[in-house]
Formats: sequence, C-alpha cells, structure tokens
Amino acid sequence: MRFLIVGDIVGKTGVERLKQELETRKNIDFCIVNGENSASGRGIRTKEYDQILGFGVDIITMGNHMYYRKEMASEYAKLKRLAIPANLTNLVGNKNVIVEKNGIKVGVINLLGSFAMGDMITKNLENPFKVVLEQIEELNKNNVDYIFVDFHAEATAEKIAMGQFLKDKVNCVFGTHTHVQTSDEKIFDTGMAYITDVGMTGPKDSVLGLKTEVAIKRFLTGDYAHYECSDNDAMFNAIEIEYDDTTKKAINIKRINE
Repeated sequence: MRFLIVGDIVGKTGVERLKQELETRKNIDFCIVNGENSASGRGIRTKEYDQILGFGVDIITMGNHMYYRKEMASEYAKLKRLAIPANLTNLVGNKNVIVEKNGIKVGVINLLGSFAMGDMITKNLENPFKVVLEQIEELNKNNVDYIFVDFHAEATAEKIAMGQFLKDKVNCVFGTHTHVQTSDEKIFDTGMAYITDVGMTGPKDSVLGLKTEVAIKRFLTGDYAHYECSDNDAMFNAIEIEYDDTTKKAINIKRINE
C-alpha cells in the first residue's frame, strides 16, 4: 500500500499545486494532508476542506492555527475527515479520524508540540506524549490496520523523541509546522516510517508562505506588520511511503521536494 503525506498547504497557490500533483500521481492508495494554512496562510475553512477532499485527499490534519478562523470553532466537529490536535483542550473536533478504503482501515492522530506555540495554545494543551497513547488505544479498539501520527511541533528534539517513543506503536510519525523539509526520512527497524518535518506546499518566493517584504519588515523594525500570504508559484513537499501489505511495515520512504 502506498501513502502520500503532503506538508503544510499554504494559501491558494498551495491548494492549486496540491490539485496538480494529485492529478498526476496515480499510484497512491491513501493521501494525508496538513491543511492548517490552506485558507490564505491561516487556518482552514469549509471551502478549502471541500476543495482538498475533492482532489482525492483522504484525511486532513491541522495545527496551531486552529484559532484564526473564529467562525470555524463550531464547525470542526462536523468535518468528519478533519483531525484536530488531540491534546488541545478547548476546541471540539475529531481527536482522531478513521477512514476505510479498499477494505483497509487507516487511523490518523494529530498532535501539537509543547514548545513555542504561543500562550493561547500552551495554556490549553495537554502533554502530547500521554495523549497519543490514549488515542492509539482508541484506534486499536477500532481494529485499524495503520496508524499515522502528524506531530505539529516547533522543536526538532521533541519530534525526534516522539518518533523514538512510538517506533513500535504506530506505522508512521511525521512532523509538520516549520514549513522547512528535513532530510532525515528513515524507516526504524520496527518498520515505522519517520521524518522530522515534511515541509511546505506553498509559495516558493516567500518566508514560510508569508510575503517576503512583510517578513523582513517584521524582523528589521520589530513593528507589527499584517500577515499577507504570498501568491506566487508553489513548491511541493511530501513523502511517499510504501508498506508491505502483510506485515504493515514500511519498506520504502521517498522524500519529495519539487
């Protein structure tokens, strides 16, 4: 079974690039996408949710931009294929998502890291290492065939520790959030696939998706500058993982940076 995991979708051009890629990649059995920046770089709306699923994506994960679309707070739970961070305590949504496809049940857990996520996040966050065990137990009770964990975190050490912690408990741990793809993709001897950060599918000429001139103004002057998502051509960051259908162990992982 082949899985495609796509890094943080940023803005309109990121959404458009995702569509183009999924139209040409025909050998994928299941697709997971982080969509927390798909709405102009901040959050997700039902518009982007419907678009992304319409391209053939199976499950969408989120992250720290859960609060930017206030109108979505009461909507998250209605979006059945949207996994919100399971360790975030003050928003209602799907703490894990199970999708059955071709007789195979795939469960996805989304978590937020503990460092540099801002006061609003930090004060409403449970320990991701404890919460993930609860979510894994719930998925196992539902007899899933595969478990994937999107760890949306800033600190590389925290992501690597999560990978080590779960190497014999899940099928894949992939990091998101930094928008910079890491080159440490690997398969543990347990058969679990891992990468510290999948990267970004969003505007190339930008600072993590933000207009370059806005980012430079922020750093140069220290003054507040309104967020503006860049709208130029998008890069595509993802990983493709192939699993043995019998053992459910990863046998190949390929990093995509185009």
